[in-house]
Amino acid sequence: MQSEPTRFLMTMCHRSLQWLEALGAERRCAMRLDRVADRLAAMGRRIDQLRARMNDGTADEAIDADFMLRDALRGLKEDIRDIARQLGDIRFAELSARTQRAFTRLSRVAKATYASADKLQWEIAEHDQRF
Repeated sequence: MQSEPTRFLMTMCHRSLQWLEALGAERRCAMRLDRVADRLAAMGRRIDQLRARMNDGTADEAIDADFMLRDALRGLKEDIRDIARQLGDIRFAELSARTQRAFTRLSRVAKATYASADKLQWEIAEHDQRF
């Protein structure tokens, strides 16, 4: 039979290991969220580059005559809405500051990318009406 100090020490070691495992899982989650935010930010930059090229005055034909680009933008916006909905379901008080920052950044990037995609979708529609 184990002595009281030994049981206490074993319990504390077990709890410490659980805490470290949870901390590692939360860190990995934050890193994954950062990668998603990075990918969304890259999409937003590509959208902004396309908008800049489209608006430089050199486009003398329809940009999206087959509607494939606008459909892709619509799909991207749906995915971003899904992300925003899922982020809204998270209870931040239970997360570490690092994970909260990752969620906040992802939310901010998602909103900006959604706005860029929406704007490009409308600009393409307006532009292509002339052709």
